Amino acid sequence: MKSSKWLIIMIPVILLSGCWSKIEVDEQIFVFAIYVDVGQEPGTVEVTISSPLPNRMMAGQQAGSSGANGKSYAMVSKTDVTIPDAVRQIQKDLTRRINFGHTREIIVGRDYAESGIGDLLDWISKEHSFHISAFLATAPHKAKDIAELTPLYEQMPAEVLRKMNLQRTMFSTSVKEALLAYSSNVGFGTNYMSIGFETMPGENEKMQKWAGIQGAALYQRDKMTGTLDAPEARAVAWATGRLGRQVFSVTWDEGKSRGGVLLDQLKATRKVKMTERGPQFTIHLEATGNLIYSKDMKRRSDTERTLMIAKLLASKIEKDLNSAIRLTKKYGSDTLKLGLLLEWNYPQYWNKVREDWPDYYKTQSDIQVKAKVDVTHITNQP
Repeated sequence: MKSSKWLIIMIPVILLSGCWSKIEVDEQIFVFAIYVDVGQEPGTVEVTISSPLPNRMMAGQQAGSSGANGKSYAMVSKTDVTIPDAVRQIQKDLTRRINFGHTREIIVGRDYAESGIGDLLDWISKEHSFHISAFLATAPHKAKDIAELTPLYEQMPAEVLRKMNLQRTMFSTSVKEALLAYSSNVGFGTNYMSIGFETMPGENEKMQKWAGIQGAALYQRDKMTGTLDAPEARAVAWATGRLGRQVFSVTWDEGKSRGGVLLDQLKATRKVKMTERGPQFTIHLEATGNLIYSKDMKRRSDTERTLMIAKLLASKIEKDLNSAIRLTKKYGSDTLKLGLLLEWNYPQYWNKVREDWPDYYKTQSDIQVKAKVDVTHITNQP
């Protein structure tokens, strides 16, 4: 009974004890995104951080607009021989302490990605405040170019990039996945971004920088080895369980007829079995969806048209994934992480091929693809 009384007395004391952190919130800079590039000098790396400016984020201010006091976010870049040294260079010129606890986006430039992101992954794994759930993406040129996009619907570029990943229109690769691939001698894929100028509505029709996703960047362990175009990238994202609801279109009658299906239940199953010639992998892709558009020049019946579209879609998906697999083999990137599947099912065999897995995947791996699509709703024939 006495212990209960003491507990009741101590709870208000604990709640009134103030902030547990040694650094107050208004003494910190919360980094939302990091952009990493090769430095101008050989053997150096350029790090850019992006963070919000609370004193400029006013209620009612248009997202991304400059306003009377300037933009609502800041970007700071420094170059040094290592990432920690570059971060230290950034820190020494700032009035607040850098905090990576809110970092949700990491963009690496192509040159840096091709040289290897192992140092970046090693730094992240040792930075105690960093969340390994942060998203990782690849820029076609310099990562810092992506930071200059116009945040039309959001307050800052980092938020645009984060929500792109949450849409699951392609990949949504996390740092955790990259770390796993790095330590397991397998590959992974990230969104391969694009950047260009477009006329923006609501921006006085001025040309502004606009970023998007053009495909996938392929990695083996920590090095970028090649890229995939959008159709192949979407197939691989589906096969790895990354893809959200998507619209797929097909044509027939020599392109005179066409149909579009919104697939909202996408599933992927990967299996491996041992044969006399070695492991054989099978990837099953399944989906159901609604027919949202169709134009049939021969005006077939609903049933006939539905079955035909489902069959054409399955064939298209199989073709895209087979094409993607051929490219991943060409680039020596086990993006589908079939090595991990092999390790789980046949650990002794995996131990024999683990060190040479990239070469084995390139030349010896046997991968079968099967797709099945069910169209569950019919629209009226136009």
